[in-house]
Amino acid sequence: MASLLSTDLEVEMNLFAQYKEPPDLPDADFEFHLRRLRPVIDALANSDSTLKDWYIQGGSVEGAMQYRVYGDDHQPSPAAVDEMIKEYKGKSRDDPKSIGIWNGATQKDGALFMISLDGGDNFSQQIDFNAKEKSISSSRLGDFRSVAQIVEKVVEMYAPSYAIYGPRKYFTESVFNDRPGVSWMLYLPYVLTSNQVPEARALIPITRDGRQQGTIIVSVTDEVFNVNDRAHVKVANDIEIRLADQDLLPRFIDL
Repeated sequence: MASLLSTDLEVEMNLFAQYKEPPDLPDADFEFHLRRLRPVIDALANSDSTLKDWYIQGGSVEGAMQYRVYGDDHQPSPAAVDEMIKEYKGKSRDDPKSIGIWNGATQKDGALFMISLDGGDNFSQQIDFNAKEKSISSSRLGDFRSVAQIVEKVVEMYAPSYAIYGPRKYFTESVFNDRPGVSWMLYLPYVLTSNQVPEARALIPITRDGRQQGTIIVSVTDEVFNVNDRAHVKVANDIEIRLADQDLLPRFIDL
């Protein structure tokens, strides 16, 4: 199904987060993972109705459309969960697994989720969301505040070591190969101030139980981040350098 989201698109936005699971989580618990993802999907659907319904990825459009991931009650579909269980039958907890779902659109509204699971207690997990955009000057998810709300929901549900949102092509423009990039926005589990990151256009505190648990760093606020705009890329790069100089930008090897 990856071919439904072609790689030659001018604009493809990506939300990527990396996190650790608790060691007592049962293996191959696909229903749990789909339940946890649902609030993120609801947040996306509030901005774009084409992100409301999801299907298991398959070898063809017809095959994928057979398995709707969630029922009308927003709960995981037993048929979809059973299909995922069948795919990994005989695999152990130490075998990496993934959930791939698709929003049923093959053209301008296409979007994909890929979620990793299992692989051993020390294996970092990932949530990877990709969505086509209709133009470089607008976002189907709204302005930076709306996008930040979706990132915040990912933080709430997954408690990631970091979360990034922005054009997928920005991965080739970031300063460091061994650390996350800033792109349009980057969440880090630190309390950050404008004195620490003066280049940021906005710092959005993320709180839980009345205490700040992290910060979303926004590189561009007056328009959608455009990877072809050198001024946008420079701001994001400058923030990365500033964070790394203060040992605030983690290395992938340490996560």
